Amino acid sequence: MRTRLLTLGSLTAAAALAHYTWIAPQTPTIVAGKPVKLTIAHGHKFPVSEEAVNATQVKTWVIAPSGAKTAVTAIAQPGMLIADLQPKESGAHRLVFTQDRGWMSRTPRGVKPGGKDKNPDATQSFRLFRSGVAYTGLIANPAPVGLETELTASLAQGKWTLKLYKDGKPLAGQTVQVLQSGQKDGTDIGKTSADGTVTFTQPAGVKSPMLFLAEFEQGEQRYSTSLYVSW
Repeated sequence: MRTRLLTLGSLTAAAALAHYTWIAPQTPTIVAGKPVKLTIAHGHKFPVSEEAVNATQVKTWVIAPSGAKTAVTAIAQPGMLIADLQPKESGAHRLVFTQDRGWMSRTPRGVKPGGKDKNPDATQSFRLFRSGVAYTGLIANPAPVGLETELTASLAQGKWTLKLYKDGKPLAGQTVQVLQSGQKDGTDIGKTSADGTVTFTQPAGVKSPMLFLAEFEQGEQRYSTSLYVSW
């Protein structure tokens, strides 16, 4: 994704959102009783993962077609995080991750963990939060899964309808991008409307999967969320 260099006050902080992060299954479908590996990927050429994010900051779970939730543990592997799922149901699942990097501060000694309460000499403090959802198939009228920020999407007659949420409420005025396989930079598809929605007409011949992305900031908090779709 062509990252908007957020004014974080240091190259280290700005680089934190220079790539995008997503979750995806390593097999296109999920079948009850067949183990599946899930990947939390980070990079700038979808769908190739180039770096493993900090596993200690990550929470991962899976929502089955019935709505049952299963927590899984993501473990660092070369260039990615991997989690194992033992599915009890077949069909379209939702894979979910969050990465809360917490508060950091720019100080005369460099960027340090913690806010201004822990760094009294800080000139700026900020929090970085990432999240992502993957659909392992089409889901009709998907509801948000309850993340701090997230995207939902449904496909009808070749058109995707996406909705951006913040704390469970639609978020207007934010740019959403799309990435097709092999793309380095995302393509803007528009800004979310008053009800948080934006639409995208899928080009003819586009192959699964695709990735939708949104990045924004509210005060000193920076958010990045992704939605991996396959069909």
